[in-house]
Amino acid sequence: MRLAKRCALFLHSALFLGLFALVATLGLPERAWAYVDPSVMTYAIQALAGVAVALSAVIGVAFRRSRRALMRILGIDEDARKERDPAVRELFPDSPDYGQAIAQANASARERKQRLATPMGTDRPLTWPLRFVRALLVSVFAAGTVFVMAPIEIVSGSGTSLVFSASAILAPLLVACGSAALILAAALSLLRGRAFTVALGVVCALGLGCYLQALFLNIGLPIADGQALDLRAHEYITAFSALTWIVLIGGSIFLAAKRPRIERALVIVISTCLVVVQAAGAIGIMADQQGERDASASRTVITREGLFDLSKNGNVVVFVLDMFDTATMDQVLQDDPSVLDEFTGFTYYHDFTGSMVPTRYGGKYLLTGRVPEGNEKFHDFYDSWFTDSTLLRDVADASYDIGIYTDTLGDHNEDAAEFAENIHEEGDSAHPDIPAALLILAKVSLYRDMPWALKPLFWFSTEDLNNAYIGHDPSQSAEYLIDDAFYGNMLREEGLTLNDESNSFRFIHLMGAHWPYTLDKNGDRVKESDLFKQSEGSLGIVADYLQEMKRLGVYNNATIVVTADHGYWHLNADELNYASSPIMLVKPAETAEEAARPLRVSEAPTGHGDYPATVIAAVGGDTSKYGTPVWDIPEGARIRYYWTTFSDGKHDTSWQEYEIDGNVLNLDNWHKTEKHVEIPIEEAEDESVAPVSSDPNHSSGSSQQ
Repeated sequence: MRLAKRCALFLHSALFLGLFALVATLGLPERAWAYVDPSVMTYAIQALAGVAVALSAVIGVAFRRSRRALMRILGIDEDARKERDPAVRELFPDSPDYGQAIAQANASARERKQRLATPMGTDRPLTWPLRFVRALLVSVFAAGTVFVMAPIEIVSGSGTSLVFSASAILAPLLVACGSAALILAAALSLLRGRAFTVALGVVCALGLGCYLQALFLNIGLPIADGQALDLRAHEYITAFSALTWIVLIGGSIFLAAKRPRIERALVIVISTCLVVVQAAGAIGIMADQQGERDASASRTVITREGLFDLSKNGNVVVFVLDMFDTATMDQVLQDDPSVLDEFTGFTYYHDFTGSMVPTRYGGKYLLTGRVPEGNEKFHDFYDSWFTDSTLLRDVADASYDIGIYTDTLGDHNEDAAEFAENIHEEGDSAHPDIPAALLILAKVSLYRDMPWALKPLFWFSTEDLNNAYIGHDPSQSAEYLIDDAFYGNMLREEGLTLNDESNSFRFIHLMGAHWPYTLDKNGDRVKESDLFKQSEGSLGIVADYLQEMKRLGVYNNATIVVTADHGYWHLNADELNYASSPIMLVKPAETAEEAARPLRVSEAPTGHGDYPATVIAAVGGDTSKYGTPVWDIPEGARIRYYWTTFSDGKHDTSWQEYEIDGNVLNLDNWHKTEKHVEIPIEEAEDESVAPVSSDPNHSSGSSQQ
C-alpha cells in the first residue's frame, strides 16, 4: 500500500513536470510564413513571456492544491515528517534542572545540525518497483532522443531525397525504442544503492548529451555526401563538444557520489521535461508531414521495369556516371589503357563542357535540355523545368518506349512520369526491409547525436538510407536506387533480354566517380577504395552492358552515350576554382565495320549543350530546335556556356553562368557572364535535406542539414 501511494505521488509530480515542459515548448522556434515588423517584436516577446509566467503560476498553484487533495485521499499526513520546535520556556541559572536542560538542548542542537548537514546526501534504499519506474523513464528519454526523435527529424526533413517517409518507419521505430527502453530499464533496476544512482545518472547524461549535441554542438556539420569526415577542419568544435560531454558525464558521476538524492531528483526532472518536449515536437513534425502528404500528390516511384531489356530494332542508351570528370578519365586511361577496349565504335570527346551542377540540376538538364535564361525567378524556372521541355515528348513521338532509371529525379517531374513507363504515382515501397532500415537509421542518428570525435565511426551516405530501406529486391517492381555493385551483379547474372517494343530509350544513372568509393576495379563492392578504382569499376559495368548488346546483336544499330551529370565539383561560395568537365563518349548507329573500330579521341569543342540534338538525331527526330549533334561539331574555336551553383555550405544561394572561350580544361578560359539567378532561402530550404541527410553533389532536390 505504501508503495502504491508513493507511485501515485510520483506520477502526479511527473504529470505537472510535463505540463511545465509543455509550456516551455511555446518558446521553441518555428518557421513563420509571415513578416513581423521589428518595431513590434519586443511587444511580442513581452506578451509571450507574460503568458508563459502566468501559465507557470497557474500550473504551480494547481500542483500544490491537487497534491494536498491527493494526499488527503490517500490518507497521507503532509506534516508527519516535519520537525517542530519544542515549546519555549525560560530557564534560570539557579533552577535545579538548569544544567540538565542546557545539556539536552546542546545535544539536540548537535543532532539536528548533523542531520541537516547532509540531508540530501543520505542515499535511502529504493525498492525494485521504484528503481524500475525511474530507470524506465530515463531509458525512454535516452533511447527516444537517439532512436526516435533523431530519425523522425532527419527523415521528415529529407524532402525528395529519400524513398520513404517518417510515417512509414514510425511504428517500427516506436516498437524498437520501446523494447530497448524496457531492456535497459530492467538492467538498470537490477543495480542497488549508489551503483544504481550512478548508472541512472550516466544514462541520463548520455541522453542529455545527445540532445545538446543535436541542438547546439553540430555547428558546421558537413553534409552526408560520402566524403570522409575530416576532424582537422573542425578542431575547435570537436574540442568543445568533447569537453561538454566530459562535464556532463563527469558531473553526473560526481553528483551521484556526493549528493545521490539530488542526482536522482535532477534525473527525473530532466528526463520528464525532455520526454514531453520531444514528444510534442515529434507530434508536430508528423502532423505537418501528414498535412503535406494529404495536400500533395502521391510520391513518384521509379521502378526497375525495363532496366535489363532492349528493343530488337532501334535503341538509344544513355549512361550517366555521376561526377565522372574528364581529368579522372585521363588518369584512368593512363593507369590502364585497356579499360575502354570494349568501347568499340565510340568517340571520346575530350574538350567537353557540362550544363549545370550539381546532380539535382545537371540530371534534370539531361532529361529536359533546358537551362535558365538568366532573367527569370528561380521558382518560375524550377517548377516548369519538365513541363516546358519537349525533349522526352519528342523521343516518345519517335516511337521509343522510355525507361528512366535514377533516384535523383526530384519533384516537378510530371512530364517524365508521363512518358517513362517505369515511373508511377504510388506510395512507399511495397517491400521495405524494415530491420535494415532501422539499423541504418540508428547509425545515422548516432552520427548526428554523438560528439564530434566519434562521428567518423558513424559516417554514412544518403544512398545508404535508401538502399537499406529498399533492400536488394531483384524484382522489376522494386524501386531503382543507385547502387553500382548491385546493378553490376544483376547485369552479370541476368544479362539483357529483347522486348517487343518498336524502339527503346534507356537513361541509366550510376554512381560512377562519385564518393563514397565502394567499388574495386572489377565493379565489386569493397569497404575501401579510391576514385580511380571506383571509376574503372563503373566503366567495367558499362563494358559488361556493351558485351550483352553485342551478344544480342543490337550493338551496331544502337546509339550509346556515356556521360556524367557533371564533372568534379564541390561547394563554392562565389567563384569556381576547378575546370569541371564531364566525360562524353558517344557511339552512333553505324555499320558493323564502324562499330568494330577502336575508340577514337576528338578535340571538337562540344558540350552538354549539344546533347539534346544528339539524342533527337539518334531517335530520328527533327533537330532543328535543338542544335547540332556532337558528331557534327567540327574542331576549332567555339564559345560554350556552363551554369554553376554557388552555396553557403548548407543551401544553394545562386546560379551563375560562365562563358568558356577555349579549351574547357583550362580555368583561365572561364569567365562569368551577366546571367545570374538568385535562389531565395525559402526555396533552398524547401529543396533541402536535414543535416546529415543530403548530398549537394548527388541529390534530387537537396542542398541541405
